Amino acid sequence: MFNDILVPLDGSELSERALPMAQDLAQSSEATVHLIHMVSREHELGAGRGIESVQAAEIEIDMARRLTESRLHRGRTYLEQIGPQLSGAGIKIEPEFAVKAGEPAQIIIDYVKEHGISLVVMTTHGHGGIRRLLVGSVTDRVIRSCEVPVLVVPCS
Repeated sequence: MFNDILVPLDGSELSERALPMAQDLAQSSEATVHLIHMVSREHELGAGRGIESVQAAEIEIDMARRLTESRLHRGRTYLEQIGPQLSGAGIKIEPEFAVKAGEPAQIIIDYVKEHGISLVVMTTHGHGGIRRLLVGSVTDRVIRSCEVPVLVVPCS
C-alpha cells in the first residue's frame, strides 16, 4: 500500500510518538521509512538587525550560523540513534537521513516531492487558540499543502 513513509522528527518525545505508528505501517506494507529532522533558521534571519555596529552585526550573524550548524550536527546524531532502533525491529530505513535547515513545513513538502514519499506520519504539538493562530502549525501546513496522505498522531 505504501512504499515510502516519511517521519519528521524534531528531537522531542512528542514527535517520536509517530514512530510506533510508522513502524506498524511499514511492517504491514513492507515500506521504507525515511527520517527527517528540521532546524529552523528563524534566529539566523533576525541576526544583526538593529545593531548599528557592522562588526557587532557580523559577529551576531556568525554566531547564528554556528548555532544552526551545531543544531544540524545534533540533528544528524539524533537520527543516527533513532534509525538503528527501527532497523533493529526489522524496519527498512532509508540510510541517508535528512537533516535540513529552513522552514519545517516547506522542507517536509519538498522532501515528499523529491523522494516519492507515499505517506507522512507525524504528530501535532496540540497548540490551540491564540498560540496556534500566531505561530501556526507545521502539521496544518503539511496537511494543506502535501499531495500525499498525512497521518497525524494526536499529542495526547
